Parts: sequence; structure tokens; C-alpha cells
Amino acid sequence: MKINFPKLEPALYLISTPIGTLSDFTFRAINVLQNVNVLLAEDTRVLRKLMNLMDIDLNGRNISSYNDNSGDDVRSKYILELEKNKSIALCCDSGTPLISDPGYKLVRQVIRDGYKVICIPGACSVIVALCQSGLPSDKFFFGGFPPVKKNQRINFFNDLLSVPSTLIFFESPKRILNTLEDLGNIFGNSQQIVVCRELTKNFEENKRGTIDSIIKILRKENNFRGEFTLVVNRKEHIKPDLNLIKSDLIYLLKKNTFRDSIAIVSKKYSLSKKEVYNLGLKILNN
Repeated sequence: MKINFPKLEPALYLISTPIGTLSDFTFRAINVLQNVNVLLAEDTRVLRKLMNLMDIDLNGRNISSYNDNSGDDVRSKYILELEKNKSIALCCDSGTPLISDPGYKLVRQVIRDGYKVICIPGACSVIVALCQSGLPSDKFFFGGFPPVKKNQRINFFNDLLSVPSTLIFFESPKRILNTLEDLGNIFGNSQQIVVCRELTKNFEENKRGTIDSIIKILRKENNFRGEFTLVVNRKEHIKPDLNLIKSDLIYLLKKNTFRDSIAIVSKKYSLSKKEVYNLGLKILNN
């Protein structure tokens, strides 16, 4: 099969790289890396290894580092390369640049200065997880990594209760259990989720069930390796049951302050804080 690729034009090319399986790399991405003038990578070692595996010759080119710490002076340097009619490729370590990876500020600057940005599509764990989750895919919200600190993470999930979409997050092995527990506190432990691990790799796993059941499985298996992508079913808002509200409030009061527990329950069930406050006082006084 012979593919005729158009000549590269002066532009910033965003190259999607494999998230696990090397054969997911596209012919178009390989062609761009073979012919582009300037190579940028989140980690130069990772891109060099990928190019070696795909038999892409550097042809005397250097691979330069570009990450979230790169400043305006670095971006200005690459704008000058575009002024010289050169082409630039940006690769993150895996997946699509800008999706929880560096690149937004560079893209913004390139567009502001009147140059083209061309995305070379390919592997993206967000889309892979959503498509094979079995949860509604007509509307979805990607939230990146939830905050590390517990209080901030709870507020983060609280803000998403009213979003009428399937929710997608990334999480590290160290925090996956804590994040699921906090998610259960806010969305309810019976909420349907899918926890994906090592997508497209040899040991890929997709665990489907309620938050409570997935937590039990993860604790039993005790296998917290690899990268996790979490897909959460959209929250169905129904008329709250008083017994369920009491149960949630009692559970939260054991682990949180009175004030935080009131705030969580009032938002979760769309109730006034005064109503939940009075209910909380009754529970404490019993």
C-alpha cells in the first residue's frame, strides 16, 4: 500500500503517540516525524526511543524538551522557527498533546502570532475508555486528575454533581482508592463506574460495577500498578429519600466535619443547607 502524503507546511504539528500498543501509531504521524524540521518532546528520551522503534532517522536533528515549565522565551524561540518557514512537531510521552499534557500555551502563542496548528490524531486514553466503558457516550466531561488534597477533591466532585454527562478522570495508583471513596461519598456508593487500567497494553483491565463493589475488588486484588482512567456514569437526579439522606449524613459525619457534611449532602440532594443542618442536629442529639 502506497500513501501519498502532502508536503509539510510551516506549522505546529501535535503528534499523538501510542499509549501502550506500538502498532497504534499512525502512518501520518510517522511521516511528520520523518520530515518535520524541529522536534519537541515532553521527555526527549521517550521520543528518541519511539523513533528508534519505528525506524525514524533523526537525520542530524536534535530533540528539544518542551514541558509545563517552559517559559515565554522558549515559546518565542519556536515562533522564530515558524517565521523561517520551518515545521515543528510536539509530542507528549504518550497519547495526545494537551490532554493532561503540555502544549496549550505553545498552541495559543502560535495561533496568536498567525501560524497554523495541525493535530495528527491517534491514541487517546480518554476516548478509548469512554468508547469501551458501556456508559453513555453522547455527552462527556473530562476532568483530568482530581486534586490531591482531600478537601479540594471533595469540592471538585461536588461541583460535578449537576453535570449531565458521563465523567472521565485520570488517577495515580497511589490515590485511586482515596479518590473512589471520596467519589462514593459525593455521588453515592451505588453509582455505576468503570475503572480502566493499562489501556491498550498487554495487561489491560476494565472493571465495571458500583463504586462500592470496585473498591472491594481493588482492595482484594491489591494490584495498584499502571495508569488508571476512571469513567463515571452521569448522575440521575431523583426525588431524595429521607432515609437515604439520613444514611449518607450519618456516614459523612463519621469522617468529616459537621460543616463539610452538611455542605456535601445539601449539594448532593439539592436541599437547602438549613434543612440538612437541622437534620444533622437531630442525628447528633439522638
